[in-house]
Amino acid sequence: MNAKQRAVELYQQHIALASTDGRSFRKTVMDQLMDETGCTLAAAATHYNNAKKGAAPVEGLGRPAAPKGIRKPGNASKKQEELQDDNECFTVIELLKHYDDSITVGRCRSFLLQGDASELFDERISYAPMNAWVMIQGLGPLHSETYKLSEGEKEIKRYTPVVEAVVAKEVIICEEVEEE
Repeated sequence: MNAKQRAVELYQQHIALASTDGRSFRKTVMDQLMDETGCTLAAAATHYNNAKKGAAPVEGLGRPAAPKGIRKPGNASKKQEELQDDNECFTVIELLKHYDDSITVGRCRSFLLQGDASELFDERISYAPMNAWVMIQGLGPLHSETYKLSEGEKEIKRYTPVVEAVVAKEVIICEEVEEE
């Protein structure tokens, strides 16, 4: 006799315990099955579940039925969230001016709501008042790219300090090393 058949027999043998104590019933069936057949806990649980599916329903065994009108958690009750258009979000960007008069993007952060972006913009001005900051509608350029707005993007706020900091562009030169 295999473990699957023995699980069905043990299920029927201890069925009287199911109506009084469902947890104890499940544990009793699974423990006895593991002792007799030497199967693992996971295998015993699988055999128990299969025996339960094949038997008649027992009052008090299993999860209670959900009341009508209450949604069950899961994907069935969720609606697919719509993505927001790139030009409907708001981005706070730090502008870095270089010696060659080019402007690149330093730190940047995007938000779905204008109020959140505006709060960060005000916070950044007080945090780093020597830097130039801009708040735009849209995603804008990424870090270290040249500051240029794409079609559909527009500036909402700009802060330029009295004295702008000018930073040097980092240039990396790779030299070849000759082997002797």
